[in-house]
Amino acid sequence: MTTLRSLARQAVRIGAAAGLASLGLAAVPQAAGASTYTSISGSGSSWASVALDQWSSNVRQNGLVVNYNPDGSAAGRQDYINNQVDFSGSDPPFRNGTDELGGTGAENAGKYGFSYVPDTAGGTAFMYHITVAGHLITNLRLHPLTIMKIFTGTITNWDNKQITRDYGAQLPNLPITPVIRADGSGATFFLTRWMEHLDPSLWNAFCRRVHPGIRLPCPQTEFYPPNFGNAKAENGSTNVANYITSSYGNGAIGYDEYAYALNSHYPVVAVANPAGYWTLPKASNVAVALTKAVINETKSSVNFLQQNLDHVYTFRDPRSYPLSSYSYLIVPRQARGTPAPPLEFASPAGKGRSLSTFIDYFLCAGQAHIAELGYSPLPLNLVKGGLLQTDFIPGHISGPNLRTLAGCANPTFTNGILTLLKNAPQPSPCQKVGEPLNCVVRNGKATTPGSGNSGNGKKGHSASASTGSGITGTTGTTGTTGTTGGQVTGQVINLAASQSSQVPLAVVTALGILAAVVTPPALAAWLRRRRRA
Repeated sequence: MTTLRSLARQAVRIGAAAGLASLGLAAVPQAAGASTYTSISGSGSSWASVALDQWSSNVRQNGLVVNYNPDGSAAGRQDYINNQVDFSGSDPPFRNGTDELGGTGAENAGKYGFSYVPDTAGGTAFMYHITVAGHLITNLRLHPLTIMKIFTGTITNWDNKQITRDYGAQLPNLPITPVIRADGSGATFFLTRWMEHLDPSLWNAFCRRVHPGIRLPCPQTEFYPPNFGNAKAENGSTNVANYITSSYGNGAIGYDEYAYALNSHYPVVAVANPAGYWTLPKASNVAVALTKAVINETKSSVNFLQQNLDHVYTFRDPRSYPLSSYSYLIVPRQARGTPAPPLEFASPAGKGRSLSTFIDYFLCAGQAHIAELGYSPLPLNLVKGGLLQTDFIPGHISGPNLRTLAGCANPTFTNGILTLLKNAPQPSPCQKVGEPLNCVVRNGKATTPGSGNSGNGKKGHSASASTGSGITGTTGTTGTTGTTGGQVTGQVINLAASQSSQVPLAVVTALGILAAVVTPPALAAWLRRRRRA
C-alpha cells in the first residue's frame, strides 16, 4: 500500500508540475515590448513563500517579473512602511495596538493607503516526532484542548492520561518538547489567536505565568513566549521542521504551515473538529473551513479588511479543519483622502498593471494546483474579496466580473457559484471521534478487524502493535513507518481505513489528470480577457 501511495503521489506531482508549467506559459500575455510590464518586488511571509515563489516562476517566462524575499511577516510589513517594496506578504495584519507578549507597539502603516488581499490558504499543522523501538508513530490524534495544554506547558509528557484518551493507546514515558518560533511569525499569530478563542481562561493563566503583570485579556501574538517548560525556540519555519525531524528531536512537536510538514515527509496531528471527526490540514478540509471566514468590510473599523476566523473555529462540517487561515498580500490602495502614490505606480504601464495582473492570476488560475504545494485553494468568498481590493490599486487593469467570475479558473467554484461544499469528500466513518485505532470500514460502516459486525469497535481501544497502533503500521489505518534499526521516515497519512484509502487516492489521481486536460482552455479564455483589458 505504501508503494502504491508513493507512486500515486509521484504521478500527481508530475501531472501538477506539467499543469503549473502550462499555467506559466499561458497565464500572462506575451510581452509586446520591454515596457509591457514593470518588475515588482515584495517581502514578508515565509508561510506563503512556497506558493509565491511558484507563481512568480510561472509568470516570469511571460515577461512579468515578481521578486519576493521571505524575510518574515513582521519584517515584510516594516519594509512596506519604509517604502522599500511594492507589496508585502504578511499573515497577521498591521498591529493596531500593543503586543505585550512580544514587546511591540502599534505599527504606523505608512504614508499611503493599503489593502489586504488574500493569497494563500492553509492549515496550521502540528508536526511531531515520537519514535518507539526505532519506529515513528504516524497516527497521532489529539483534541484541541490537549494541544493547547502542550503549548502552554500544562501537559509535559507523552504518557499523559489525556493524550492516552485522545490517541487511544499508551505512548512512552517521553518528555514533550514544544518547538516554537523565535522570530515574529504568522504561524504563531494563527496558533495564539485560535488558543485565545478556544479557552480564554487557560490562555490568560499562561500569559500571567510567562509575563507577570500583563494586562488581561491576553491577546494573540506573533512572538511566542519561550520561557515555559521544555520549550525550544527556533528561527524560521525551516529550522522548526529541521529540529523536529532531527535525530535529537524525539519527543518534539511544533506548529507551522502544512507545506513544511509535507516537504519534510513527517506526520502531523489529526485534530478533532467541532463536528466530532479527526481531521488533517488537507486542501479540501481547509477550503471547506474557510467558507466561514469573514472579511471585515466596515470602513470605520480598526480591523477594516482583516480576516475574522471565529466561525471557522466552530464550523460543524465533518470535513472542516479548525486551524485554517489565510495569508495576505498588503498592496497600495488609492482611496479618498489618501495621498497620491508614486507616479511609477499609477502610470498606465507601471507597477499597478503588473501587481494587479499577478494578483488576478494567482486568485484564479494560480489556485488550481496549490494543493500540491501543501496549501488549499482559496474559496469563493475570499477570491471575491481579493479581486474587489485589487480594483483600488492605482493603475490596475480590469479584473473578472465579480458577479459571475467568468474565466476565473479557481477549482472551488464555477462561474461564480460555490461547488466546494458539494464536491469535497466526506470523512471516513473511522475518522469519527471514539473509533479505535484499528478501525476498518466494511459496507460503509466502521468496525474492527474480526468483529464481524459494524459496531463502534471500542473494545479495540488498547490498539496493540499487531492491530495497527501506528507503532509498526502493519495492518491498521495508518500506513508504514519504517523498519527496525533503519532510518525512519514518517508518512503524512489519512486515518481512513486502508481498505477505503484507494478510492480517494484514485479520485486525486483522476483530478490531477483532469486538471491537466481542462486547465489550458480555461487559461486561454483568461488570456483573451487579459488582452482585451
